[in-house]
Amino acid sequence: MYCGKPFCDRHGEQGADYTSVCDRKTCQAKFRDVADHLMWKTRVYEFNRVSICAQDDCQERMRHICSRCQLVFCAAHVKEQQVLNTTVRPHRKETQIICVHCRARRSLWD
Repeated sequence: MYCGKPFCDRHGEQGADYTSVCDRKTCQAKFRDVADHLMWKTRVYEFNRVSICAQDDCQERMRHICSRCQLVFCAAHVKEQQVLNTTVRPHRKETQIICVHCRARRSLWD
């Protein structure tokens, strides 16, 4: 569940893999994004297997790990960014290295 709000079978999906997604636009968008993201990671991981940046059409050597997807990129395809770390108490902003792909997804997840 993405929003944490309860819903019935008419107002969402109960997946076979225990995924529960309500029919709200934001939750459905996140559900689709996760599936797309996992397919993207599987595809570009092959670049990392041969020590190449995980960005499509880049032939540079990999050097920097994205803190979100854990794939490795060249310097041109990552950026330092302030991110709220919610895994610690109290939450705090930290500088993390994030790839172009994960940076584009942040608006959906923040």
